[in-house]
Amino acid sequence: MARKLTTKELGLYKTRISNALLKSDDIKELMFGDTSNLNPKDLLLKFKDHVNSHLFIDDTITNTSTYIFFDVMLPRMRPQVKNVQVYIYAICHRDILENYTKEGYYGNRADILSEMIEETLLDENIVKEFGIGDLELDNVDIYNSTTFYGRIMTFSVNNFR
Repeated sequence: MARKLTTKELGLYKTRISNALLKSDDIKELMFGDTSNLNPKDLLLKFKDHVNSHLFIDDTITNTSTYIFFDVMLPRMRPQVKNVQVYIYAICHRDILENYTKEGYYGNRADILSEMIEETLLDENIVKEFGIGDLELDNVDIYNSTTFYGRIMTFSVNNFR
């Protein structure tokens, strides 16, 4: 009998999340300001410096900036279906938390970033790429450290085992 793979999608989900976030002009504008003068290679390097597919949030980050950290977990596996959870940390340095506004969005920079992430991942062209159902936002919590503040967003989706 062939072995059923259970972790195959972890890296694939991370790639899809990263690609979706990179396509969002709103997220790039919030994080970096005007990027029209950057060539695609420099923009990708800057993006990879601020968007990471792990939850190691090092307290030695000294850059007064905005970051997205994310990871994927498989907390529940049933005989035919596994539950996939995506954790996204949308965090901002406390010195820039209150200095961003954009029409149609409310709250501080972390609130706006979390809304932009939600809109991006739950877009009808993106949401169905993740499993046998739609990716769903389950929970939004607070991230608070001495220098960074933000949101912890939990998404889930079922997938075949």
